Amino acid sequence: MNAAKTSKLLSSIQVLVSSVLALFIAGGLYLAYRAGSGNILSYIQNIFPEIAIIFGTLTPALILRIKHRSQVPEGYLLPLFLLLLSLQTTRIMPEIFQYTNISLISLPRLEAGEHFFFMASYVVLLFAATQNMKNINTSKTGGYVVISLISVLIIACIIPSNSNPDIKNVHDSVFNMLVFLILAAAVLTYLVSFIADKETYHLKRFLTFLFLSAGDYLIMTFDGDTAVSLTGTLFFLTGAVMLSAVSPKGY
Repeated sequence: MNAAKTSKLLSSIQVLVSSVLALFIAGGLYLAYRAGSGNILSYIQNIFPEIAIIFGTLTPALILRIKHRSQVPEGYLLPLFLLLLSLQTTRIMPEIFQYTNISLISLPRLEAGEHFFFMASYVVLLFAATQNMKNINTSKTGGYVVISLISVLIIACIIPSNSNPDIKNVHDSVFNMLVFLILAAAVLTYLVSFIADKETYHLKRFLTFLFLSAGDYLIMTFDGDTAVSLTGTLFFLTGAVMLSAVSPKGY
């Protein structure tokens, strides 16, 4: 399957995933409304950053679905990155489940999924960034991505789910630092690409993924801090708008 078809397939999957997540959010909104006005305000406040991620990734995904930019070095990796970002928002499920007696998936599995989608997003972004490096052989990137995602899945599954807050905080801190290092390597690779050839395109990519990554990282790691979550949301939406903007060289 060529890059254009793969890109459109991944974008179509994201549209489907985003639609399902939007239905869950709407269902939670209805249940929160039935529970009382105070609950609905709390519900919206708690999940607003996730709503921003869902729609902030859906817009560029729709653009890629309608017209794939075949000249973009990242190819199918960019739609995969957007898909994984949107899947991070599955962490809002416990917020929805609290209004019902139904739990579709256990909390440990949700946490494992959250860890996987979070780290996998930036592993994919790192590989996408290397596509812009002229001195790197990218012919086997697809295989490396698959192996890396399997490794990330193993890491996500072996992280213990502990009810002790102190132990859980230590595990989360180590994991978040590892994700940050991968994220920083990806964004800096875009910066190196710009420094190497001085193309404005690469500077735009660097700034776009800097805003997207910084915003997503703040949202995911500072859950419960309203000021930081709002800052992260603004950063993320800024990056999403930049990614959605059409330019002569694509996205």
